Amino acid sequence: MGAARLRLRGRAAGWWLLLAVVVAVIAVNGVLAGWSRGSTSHGSGSQGSGSHGGKPSGPSMVQARSVATEELGLWSGGGWAQAWALWSAAGQAALSEADYVRLNTQCRPALGEPYVIDAATDVDATNVSVTWHQGSMTGGGAVVFESGKWKYQPDAQTLAAYRGGVAQAVAERKAAGECH
Repeated sequence: MGAARLRLRGRAAGWWLLLAVVVAVIAVNGVLAGWSRGSTSHGSGSQGSGSHGGKPSGPSMVQARSVATEELGLWSGGGWAQAWALWSAAGQAALSEADYVRLNTQCRPALGEPYVIDAATDVDATNVSVTWHQGSMTGGGAVVFESGKWKYQPDAQTLAAYRGGVAQAVAERKAAGECH
């Protein structure tokens, strides 16, 4: 019975050690995230460009890349309406939210397979060009700073396809074997 107690205490000590390491890693990440928010290319204030004190002081390329990552994650998970909400005015003008949801419901892309950002290139202070892939499929777009926020903008070819309407876009996707 004494040996069993020692093994139980040893296991408990191991779990406490593991918990301590996890807490330390989370704390270090929190500190590092706070430091990175404090340094911007638009000034030296510790306010950063976002979440600490209200309105951003200007565009942050880190925020632009975050919007691109969020957009692609929503595509992968089937969050069509939420993805459309992140679009630029030009993107939203090309296709309504209801039509975008209908398009992706009638011709469902591969879900659950992640979209991977291959490159995010700063074109200028308000425009980041993004290229991505999902399996063997590739694409691109941009993240543009408009009305004080970063917004995803589909590439010109995609916008042109959307302007043709849902029926045409579904037919083109089916012909290309992109519906799952």
